[in-house]
Amino acid sequence: MNTTKKQAFFNAYAFHGCIIILRSNHPKASQTERVFEKYGIMKRRIWVRRVKNANRHYLETGLCGSYDTAGIVDSELDGKPVALFEDTELKEEPDDICLERRMIVGGKKFVISSVFPKDAHLTPTDKLLSLIDKEQETERNSF
Repeated sequence: MNTTKKQAFFNAYAFHGCIIILRSNHPKASQTERVFEKYGIMKRRIWVRRVKNANRHYLETGLCGSYDTAGIVDSELDGKPVALFEDTELKEEPDDICLERRMIVGGKKFVISSVFPKDAHLTPTDKLLSLIDKEQETERNSF
């Protein structure tokens, strides 16, 4: 069972001469969205930092680079904000996008790279689910 909570954020709406910051679930959020669409300049998410200390977490678990301690920041890709962990590096190449994270697990250093083709018709999750479906179909047919 996954008990990880979604990291909280605020929306910052920039207008000429002012910035309005609201929680994502604020009662006036939808009204502010409508005003922003008409008069706004820029909208960004402000992520609430996780409070778990990375050093204490490493001493307790032997993990450095854990999602439990990484905050979220918005990087920009094709003019749109993309939520990434703050220790993730986004590298944009002509044909693909690469995300890299560095971690220490049990004293060993790892660099985790995820490469996503720009012209992909299916997401990596869609491909994985398709593979699982094919394996299950093969198992059913073998009986």
